[in-house]
Amino acid sequence: MHIPDGLMDPLVAGLGWAEFAVVAALAIYLSGRRVRDKDLPRIAVLCAGVFVAQMLNFPVGGGTTGHLIGGALLAIMVGPVVAIVGMTVVLLVQALMFGDGGLTAFGLNAVNMAVIAPLIGWGVYSLLKPLLSRGSAPAGKAFTAGEAIAIGAGAWASVFVAAAACAAELAVSYAVSGGAYGIAATVSVPAMLAYHAVIGVGEAIITVGIAAYVLMVSPEMFKARDAEVATPPSIRGAFSSRVAQATAAIIVAFALALPLYFVYSSEGADGLEKTMDDAAVPEGEPLLASPFSYGETYFAALFAGILGFVAVALAGLGLMKVLGAREKAG
Repeated sequence: MHIPDGLMDPLVAGLGWAEFAVVAALAIYLSGRRVRDKDLPRIAVLCAGVFVAQMLNFPVGGGTTGHLIGGALLAIMVGPVVAIVGMTVVLLVQALMFGDGGLTAFGLNAVNMAVIAPLIGWGVYSLLKPLLSRGSAPAGKAFTAGEAIAIGAGAWASVFVAAAACAAELAVSYAVSGGAYGIAATVSVPAMLAYHAVIGVGEAIITVGIAAYVLMVSPEMFKARDAEVATPPSIRGAFSSRVAQATAAIIVAFALALPLYFVYSSEGADGLEKTMDDAAVPEGEPLLASPFSYGETYFAALFAGILGFVAVALAGLGLMKVLGAREKAG
């Protein structure tokens, strides 16, 4: 769902930047008050995990592929405000290092995937969980079936609503530019919603699976996220064995899943790309040439994934520490 350069009308792209700037400023301000220092490594690893998960495509039929957005998963695990900041870091690394999503359209991409997706995912999950999760989880199980349904519904809704927003942006761009930009609503709305209704099912299955696993091996990952700021951890604490184990697990899982990337990503287009194909809209030249690519061989893709993982983890950790330090200084 990454919008490339040259697809959106400049006015619409500019409005996307303006909207995102306002939301990002508020999220950055609030996140410094909601994150404990000892949670920073965990949040950084989660954000980096979302980056590598987004690299892996899965088939949805008709030559179309989907990939995890991860906004709902991140919001459910760390809260919606921190998820907005974390997803922004993911999208920035994708755009600047790997050319995934255009710079002119970054505001719209961030509104769709870093703001709408986390907020919708968290909102649906929060509304459904009290209704569906009654009583304690059965012995030996991480959570109830009701909570699993709430997580899955939130993940599906996050993809579908973000896709609806993208479809609307495409339609508005087409209308205000007289057809010079965007895609007509008669094509963009039904195509984007149809493709992403199916892609959202994949997002829901993956999100529930990851949540179930995390709750089984590390239930503290879902603990309260609004506690007071704690004493800053030592360097040794920042690289605790649990964080190191999580990092290793993510990289190993990514390495094992990479064959799927080559089976599907080279043969199919994602939902937005397929919609562009349906409308016979070519992808424009990127505004900025990216220094890296996702790779065309196994080891090149593995290197790209590890490089992106490290970049997101370090950028996320550094940003959160700066925000926390500013909050305490204020």
